[in-house]
Amino acid sequence: MSCVGMFSGHPLRFLRFNPCCLQTMRRMSAMFLGAFMSGSIVHGAEPVVTVQYRDKPPYSYTQDGRPVGFLMERVIEIFRRAKVQAKYEEVPVRRITKDIQENLTPICSPSWYKLPERERYANFSLPIHQDKPHMVLVGTHVSESTRAYKSFRELFGRPDLTLGIVAGVSYGAELDAAISSFKGPVVELTITPLGLAKMIRLKRMDLMLIDEEDYKYANQRGEMDAEGVLPLRFSDMPPGLKRYIMCSKKVDADVMQRLDGAITLSLPKLK
Repeated sequence: MSCVGMFSGHPLRFLRFNPCCLQTMRRMSAMFLGAFMSGSIVHGAEPVVTVQYRDKPPYSYTQDGRPVGFLMERVIEIFRRAKVQAKYEEVPVRRITKDIQENLTPICSPSWYKLPERERYANFSLPIHQDKPHMVLVGTHVSESTRAYKSFRELFGRPDLTLGIVAGVSYGAELDAAISSFKGPVVELTITPLGLAKMIRLKRMDLMLIDEEDYKYANQRGEMDAEGVLPLRFSDMPPGLKRYIMCSKKVDADVMQRLDGAITLSLPKLK
């Protein structure tokens, strides 16, 4: 009698005299348990989303092994409200972009501008932050010759100044275009904005773009003004952009909707 025949008679008596069938049932039970534990047959089970964040205080950074920063706190609360399980990892900015483009696992990352080229490979939440306009940070060694400029576009037309930028990030479409047309040398470094400001203080370069939050964090006690750098604000600076949670396509539509629902409850003014 085959193993299938056990279901038509007395299964316990049949198994007692057919050890091969007992082994088959054990294998089937192990397969069922493995599928159950992996979540593949549990209705509604979803993978944990990895939230990758860059070292960019005060927005996001790691302290005592934990993700901190005003925007990270906001994101952690959004995931909690959305009931989306997440694990948090500090990751270099270029690797974040690479991992989201490869789309191998569910990944989200906070504090990104929504640009057309990114929308081709990533999903975006509703906005979670609104920037103020950028400012230009110049070294005091060139401040006398730069203060006279009333337009940042005029300043960017000087061929004798060296511009420093953070590698692997976008400053927004308009400022990216201004950087591309900058008349002087452009130095691209894998560094934080604060680290770039220190390079200007050391006269390794002359100026940089910096947003208000970065500058406020670096200048909490007024150190930046006293350490060889000076902020310049221009009326023709493009308006600040909104920042979003950018996710790989592996993050399904239901999770994105729940994140958006949590953002609407937490940040109704940023719709």
